[in-house]
Amino acid sequence: MPVVSVSLTEKNIELLERIQDSLGLTGRSEAIRACLRSAEIEMRKKDELRGEVEGVLVIVHDSHRSNKLDEMRHEFQEQVSTQIHSHLENSKCLEVFIVKGKAEDIRRMLDTFRGEDHFEYIQFVSF
Repeated sequence: MPVVSVSLTEKNIELLERIQDSLGLTGRSEAIRACLRSAEIEMRKKDELRGEVEGVLVIVHDSHRSNKLDEMRHEFQEQVSTQIHSHLENSKCLEVFIVKGKAEDIRRMLDTFRGEDHFEYIQFVSF
């Protein structure tokens, strides 16, 4: 198996170790492979979106990062029909977006939101 060198922040390493412990894996390499499999599933689900798409996008983020989220939401205002904002504990915020639009626009929106490092949780469910 090829060896790949990866640079990670301390926060990334802590998360990787939590994933390793939580899944009962024996090493960081196994944890990274598990993360890659999970990302592959998400990527496949996104790639399978076709035609008109409706769904719910859930995001948890640090409340101090709201400006960036607002900019991103404005970029996709045609796809966002409803937004619900709620304050959580520990200076966190929950955003729930009801979205509707062409599959390619929704995919671009998901890519943009998932590309933001400061969001702690992102999940999209289509119906």
